[in-house]
Amino acid sequence: MKEYILAVCGSVVISALITLLLPEGKMGKFIGGILKLFCLLVMLMPLFQMFEKYRPWDGEIETSGEYEPDENFLMQAFKLQAETREREIEEEIAKEFSVEVDAELLWEYADYACNVTEIKIKIEDFGIYEENEHIFVIQQIEKYLLERTEQAEVTVYE
Repeated sequence: MKEYILAVCGSVVISALITLLLPEGKMGKFIGGILKLFCLLVMLMPLFQMFEKYRPWDGEIETSGEYEPDENFLMQAFKLQAETREREIEEEIAKEFSVEVDAELLWEYADYACNVTEIKIKIEDFGIYEENEHIFVIQQIEKYLLERTEQAEVTVYE
């Protein structure tokens, strides 16, 4: 509403200034008439916009917002997302447990979404842990991942 009032006031002020500068003859009256029409059109703009919303469309113009997404692009994007998440998991586990791992995310594409079905963690180097602590570390890593993932199976192995 504020913009409408400013537009009407602006068109009236501009028309008044131009009218002051116009000559007295026929040309001045003609341009004055055009300026009055301009002010009238500015005042009627909300009506034009209101009718435009309810204008019936031809059958040729597509008015729905539906479209078919590019599935190849989505698959590639989800693949990159899974690879990035694999690296993040590897870094998290290395930081938290001081072991070297190789993470693998198994995922499926369904309804334009990436659903992680399983996380496989292969421990490549136990680092500072001794032989007796391997099973304990595997259990801790599995528990750590189960707490942070939703509805995904977690497998940790040597």
